[in-house]
Amino acid sequence: MKEFGELLRTHRIRAGLTQQQLADFAMVSVRAIRDLECGRTRSPRAETVRLLADGLRLDDRSRAELQQAGGRGAGRAAVAPPAPAGPAGVLVGREAEAAALTALLTDASCLPGESRLVTITGVSGAGKTRLALEVAGDLHFRQGWSVVWQPSSATPPIDDDQDTVLVTDRRPDRGLLDAHPRLRVVVTALAPTGVPGEHVFPLGPLADDAAVRLLLRHVHRVRPAFRAEPANQAALVGLVHALDGLPSALEFAAGWFMVYSPQHLLERLRGNPLDPTSAHLRDSLRRSLSTLDEEGRALLVRMAEGDEDPGPAGLVRELSVRGLVRRAGPRHEVLNLVRAAVLEPVAGPHLGGGVALSWPV
Repeated sequence: MKEFGELLRTHRIRAGLTQQQLADFAMVSVRAIRDLECGRTRSPRAETVRLLADGLRLDDRSRAELQQAGGRGAGRAAVAPPAPAGPAGVLVGREAEAAALTALLTDASCLPGESRLVTITGVSGAGKTRLALEVAGDLHFRQGWSVVWQPSSATPPIDDDQDTVLVTDRRPDRGLLDAHPRLRVVVTALAPTGVPGEHVFPLGPLADDAAVRLLLRHVHRVRPAFRAEPANQAALVGLVHALDGLPSALEFAAGWFMVYSPQHLLERLRGNPLDPTSAHLRDSLRRSLSTLDEEGRALLVRMAEGDEDPGPAGLVRELSVRGLVRRAGPRHEVLNLVRAAVLEPVAGPHLGGGVALSWPV
């Protein structure tokens, strides 16, 4: 059996999370996670293991393995934590989206209708889970709702005596909504689930000013003395453009400020925007691409290669809902990171234009 730290790191990387992101989701300090992963701490408290498993959204089997590796019993109550502790840090640049999602879930006129099931869609790294955590925490702490997490296939208990929001990254059971009239469900997914009555809530990249603010927050964790100034402002804006304003990409790229100036990092990004981010982001982007059918993939390849013909409106919408393209004036354009992932030579079937793509199943 793997040591606890090694197993924790494996699950974190598989989930595509940095140590800081896991710390935010699990309400455990970054230092504690770092000490656990490097083996300086070998006997975590049972509560710490539970919080980490919740933050990683582990299924029952993986949770039991983590508990056993930590020297804890594998048994676990089927009841999920009644409420999130609330993610650490300020949600940057998503105030409008958080307000809109909260309104969808709380508007009494929405209760009998479709908006009781909301699916947040978007490309990997857009911050879907972070937004769901923010809204769930707000509903609990400000409005007294019950919040239920569903990290496994087990059906969570629902309290019919109060408003409840279920947050999950799994395809929900429509029967839960039919059986519990005061329940709302928030799904975080790469693409719509197709469940009847679903309200799709696409989450796009951050606006430039918000993306720069978020980048600077991450940079200050590695270079506290760094300051935005007229001499580097153009490079900072160029960086967030090259990284499409995707929160995960900005966080990974911030680590390179220990080595590069903003200007030098931007030059490196121009060669390959995926290069200074992470292999996990590359893999996550390919998982987003894997949700498309053959027609959607072919259109994305053509657009990535510079074809300005938008193709059928329905296919363009499928790409847009998944966050793979965005509107640029009268037309749509492929995100820089998505284009790099599509056109990057890798092992896999050739889907068009001689471009080698790897589409996970």
